[in-house]
Amino acid sequence: MELKNAVDFIKNAVIPVKGTWADIGAGSGIYTQALDQVLEAGSIIYAADKNPHMLYRLRLENCELRIEELDFTRPFTLPPLDGIIMANALHYAPDPEPVLEKIVACLKPGGRLLMIEYETERPLQPWIPYPIPFQRFREMAASVGLQEVRQEGQIPSAYGHDHIYLAVAER
Repeated sequence: MELKNAVDFIKNAVIPVKGTWADIGAGSGIYTQALDQVLEAGSIIYAADKNPHMLYRLRLENCELRIEELDFTRPFTLPPLDGIIMANALHYAPDPEPVLEKIVACLKPGGRLLMIEYETERPLQPWIPYPIPFQRFREMAASVGLQEVRQEGQIPSAYGHDHIYLAVAER
């Protein structure tokens, strides 16, 4: 995905636009960079990934970058966050609900979670081992205390599935 496309995909869902955010399962950092384009100067972004080596090459223009080595299937700590983006990562968890619960616990009351996932129920190894279609995410989100779960957008999937969705939920 190109940076401009990532920015366009998330920009209307990033609220508040100033504060402390995390990109959990950041991978190459495309959504970390997109957050940097959307958030106001002075914000902090935690880019967290199990293998954060690619993230050290990132140079942000507006926000302070803090890189964390983090395996979201294991216990972890982050400071209280205003927002979290998790893009194409939760589908790697064999049991995603406890992972989602740990992620939600990092959000401040009123904090916002942006979840980007493939709209499919069919696994595609090794890229989408445990798919989380939007309806399943909505059910999990409600069970871990998230509110106002809604789909904010969608883009075509590069893997032959219908699309990738952007869901937003509030703590």
